[in-house]
Amino acid sequence: MSDISAANASFWNELCGSAAARALHITDASPESLARFDQWYFELYPYLERYIPFRELAGKRVLEVGLGYGSVSQWLAGAGAVYHGLDIAEGPVEMVRHRLRQSALAGEVRQGSILDCPWEDGAFDHVAAIGCYHHTGNLERALRETHRVLRRGGAATIMVYSAYSYRRWLRWPAATARALVAEQLGRAAPEASVGERAAYDSAQSGAAAPETSFVSARALRRMMIDWSQVDIARENIGSEFFLAAVPRRWLLAALGPWCGLDLYCRALK
Repeated sequence: MSDISAANASFWNELCGSAAARALHITDASPESLARFDQWYFELYPYLERYIPFRELAGKRVLEVGLGYGSVSQWLAGAGAVYHGLDIAEGPVEMVRHRLRQSALAGEVRQGSILDCPWEDGAFDHVAAIGCYHHTGNLERALRETHRVLRRGGAATIMVYSAYSYRRWLRWPAATARALVAEQLGRAAPEASVGERAAYDSAQSGAAAPETSFVSARALRRMMIDWSQVDIARENIGSEFFLAAVPRRWLLAALGPWCGLDLYCRALK
């Protein structure tokens, strides 16, 4: 295991969404508590169903990469998908296994890295990876492995952090401008600082995620040149700066498609 993968396995053992669970006063993993967490999650990301076709995946072999608190996992398995999950860390793996057992849902969950995906070529009809590939240390390889394990005509839903979102321009204008210039010149983007990484993902201790890369839609398309179709949209607005005074549903509709925090990629092999 690489140094970055080992660091990720340790960092992400604390479930992504733990801070929200504490704010919601969720202290156990009972069906009622997890349902309350899932309601919060899907209300926060109301557009997610436009990118992951849950109802269309019944009977399809689906791989989810990056499991977090297991909200997407629960919906995929509950929708009747032939569910498989993969995460670098033990904590999310055990949470999703718990969810499946508790809900009497079928599925297989493994601990491992998408950089060396432990399934054979063409194993899946759909791969869903929401918010994890930008942490792997090798986004391009993660995308290649995703392509490999999909059958011909299979689809992927991938979310990564946008390099040129409103947050990056407002909080780190110089670093964002340097990244833009580097991209225009065909050079590698500068590494994200600790402060940038912490602003997006931090543990209860305050430690920043070990690795975070920010990518533009153009760079993402270049990495996915072997795919038959790639559609990319911008989504997600936070509550920082002056935005806290505006209803989030308005911001999602008005600003999300122009300068949102995340890139949502729907791709066909």
